Amino acid sequence: MKKNVIFFSIIIAVCTLHAQGNLGTEVAGEQRSSLVNDIEKAHKQLTSLTANFTQEKASALFTEDVVQKGKMLYKSPKQLRWEYTSPKAMTVIFSGGKVMLKTDKGTATNPNKMLSEMGNMIINTINGTFLKDNPDFNARYYKDKSGSVTAVLTPVNKRIKGYYKNITITLNGSSLLAEKVVLNEVNGDVTTISFSEKKTNATLSDTLFK
Repeated sequence: MKKNVIFFSIIIAVCTLHAQGNLGTEVAGEQRSSLVNDIEKAHKQLTSLTANFTQEKASALFTEDVVQKGKMLYKSPKQLRWEYTSPKAMTVIFSGGKVMLKTDKGTATNPNKMLSEMGNMIINTINGTFLKDNPDFNARYYKDKSGSVTAVLTPVNKRIKGYYKNITITLNGSSLLAEKVVLNEVNGDVTTISFSEKKTNATLSDTLFK
């Protein structure tokens, strides 16, 4: 039994090292400060963003991964429309500090605190404030050979540590906008959100966020 424990510990350690290596080279010191400033500058220039997304959740409770698809609309500074189109239609709107959940059964306002926190996390990822030095997280940045940047955010806030082991955000090397967000939960569940067909700074009507 002891040998099995040692064996699996070695396998886990090797897999962890391999996963870290795939992130690329860590960016530290003055280069880190410069990178964070570049990210902040790029996101400050963003007035709106639309994209398609695929949200995939892997859990020991499911025999197969749960996959949802939809469209995201963001308008600076803090308006977000998160619209699921499959497998079931549902829209979540974050605007003016309120959260609205729209389904075929009607509209609910401020339905869930966790939903509100998730929305704020997405908004703050898009506008860049989540990627600046944040007292709730220890942030480490990596850059691979293609120029892609990955931020690994490990929570230090006690409440957040109760939900997540870490959050990784992969940024496009040119635009510095998010390509993928991975939420690694303490219970072993993993939620991956991938973005595609992004369009920036188009005019979006406020009616989309009501």
